[in-house]
Amino acid sequence: MMKHVERMRVNWVDTDASGLIHYTAALRYFEVAEHAFMRALFGEPPMGTRTFLLPRVHVEADYKAPLRYPEVFDCAAWIAALGEKSISYGYEIHRADGTLCITGKIVAVAVDRSGQSIPLPPEVRATLARAM
Repeated sequence: MMKHVERMRVNWVDTDASGLIHYTAALRYFEVAEHAFMRALFGEPPMGTRTFLLPRVHVEADYKAPLRYPEVFDCAAWIAALGEKSISYGYEIHRADGTLCITGKIVAVAVDRSGQSIPLPPEVRATLARAM
């Protein structure tokens, strides 16, 4: 299984009054790692050439240990499952000291420009399958 690991830092804007990350920050971290992973697999797509979209249909995160400003952490992203029309991504966030802080999952479904679900394009699906 291929994983992409993105090193990041908790920014002040990511925290709430408690000094911990706001729970929504984890979803942004997941997305940053996911997009870097997709760029590693597919390169930078030219603007306007994409024939399908991948809206999120399920998001989950489990918080195991706190993250605080300005801690450094690694967010790993990988393909957890691949369906005919969907991609499930897995995520783990570890502080720089190795402590597991957050695990998560996001499911995205391929849709055309009108919003109708469609099968993943064969070349996309093949590349994703090789990364599993």
